[in-house]
Amino acid sequence: MGSLRRIPREALGPILLASLLIIMAALLAPPPRPGIAPASAVYAPDAPERPLVPGAATPTAMPLSGEYTSGGELDIVSAEGLFPASEKDALAADIGQALAYVSQRFGSGPTGRISAYIGLEPSCGIHGIAYTVERSVQVFTCPSLPRARAVNIIAHEFVHQLAQDRYGDRHLQADLILLEGVATWGAGDYWLGGEPSFAAFVRPWAAAGSTLPLATSYVGRPIGDMNTLYYEWASFVEFLIKTYGRERFDALYVSGHSEPGSADYLGVYGKRLDQLEAEWRDWVLR
Repeated sequence: MGSLRRIPREALGPILLASLLIIMAALLAPPPRPGIAPASAVYAPDAPERPLVPGAATPTAMPLSGEYTSGGELDIVSAEGLFPASEKDALAADIGQALAYVSQRFGSGPTGRISAYIGLEPSCGIHGIAYTVERSVQVFTCPSLPRARAVNIIAHEFVHQLAQDRYGDRHLQADLILLEGVATWGAGDYWLGGEPSFAAFVRPWAAAGSTLPLATSYVGRPIGDMNTLYYEWASFVEFLIKTYGRERFDALYVSGHSEPGSADYLGVYGKRLDQLEAEWRDWVLR
């Protein structure tokens, strides 16, 4: 048997550092994504939106360079080569239809033109973001994903813009429950995967006791939890509007301070969030 070769002392530091980086990468690797969202909506290697700390500034918007299509209330730009030329008109029609649908469902339309950018995400981790002050919504996808996936995400981002137009700058500090809840609820059929309502979508989770508390931040949590929260929050918004009316919901929306649970639930409804949450669970299970 040969003897083991001695490692020089000066090489130990780099070797130990490399080993530590490998171990950290293994520990921090994201777990497999569960099939929570409907396959037609956001089931993909990444989240529907990039998680941000509530209240933090969003990153700089991507430049709108690519293939332009204008029509109605939209300026649509897709990254060059992302979609076949034969799909350009169909893409514009789908995006225009999504805006019309969410405007009707949300209850008010845009107050100005919106730039819709569909960019290339080489990793195919489909996701979106809305720069509502700049009136720009952006979705990132790849050629191997169906066009409908991008449209589903952009429907959600459109509702963020409609919320800015309806509520003004108070939208930027909205309670995260309501901010993402109303965008998901407003996307309606684009996110429901065939279910008739968000209450029906989350009912199996409520029945199994597997829901998360509403006042939970998705920051630092697995992607599966983030999707669970989006659907729970959408169902909660659905509950508040159907049970107590849109006028009171609008008053609630402008009372938040970014953090989940920060809106003035007691002042608007005369009930604490935990009391409304208990009502919501009972409503979902009916």
